[in-house]
Amino acid sequence: MVGMFMTDLNEPTHAQDLNLTLHGWELYDQEQKGLTSGSYGFIALKFGDTTLDSLINDHVKPALAQIGYETIDLRDVSQAGVIDNIMRMHIRDCAFLIADLTHENAGAYWEAGFAEGLGKPVLYICEAEKFEKEKTHFDTNHCTTVPWRTGGEADFVQELIATIRRSLLL
Repeated sequence: MVGMFMTDLNEPTHAQDLNLTLHGWELYDQEQKGLTSGSYGFIALKFGDTTLDSLINDHVKPALAQIGYETIDLRDVSQAGVIDNIMRMHIRDCAFLIADLTHENAGAYWEAGFAEGLGKPVLYICEAEKFEKEKTHFDTNHCTTVPWRTGGEADFVQELIATIRRSLLL
């Protein structure tokens, strides 16, 4: 760490004794603005929907793991502290966000907007019948949305992976 990111302070004993180099400050600034990305995708969705949970746990997570991305939602990372800050941190550090709009969950819309504001790729998904019949909210109905249906998980996952690859330029 000393050299590129920090200057040598002859064995500092406290964090306040550390000095960052210009490169260290730039890296810190990028991290704080969400400009660095982890190797995971964050999923924003309504909790407690067994069909949606099955889609994510049995199909989406394994498929994304095959291309090198862990997939998490807030339940996977909850810990002591202010849940809003924990969520913001994980969205800030994710490579992309998947937002399920099937239930018009206000939290999923908020999380997607936060990620978009940080410049993160946001992939919208929605149950196919709901999407075909009602579409999604005005603010997202013109965005790329990958519809899913029970029984069509393989096709859905294939299209989702292709959309992620194009979004991340993989």
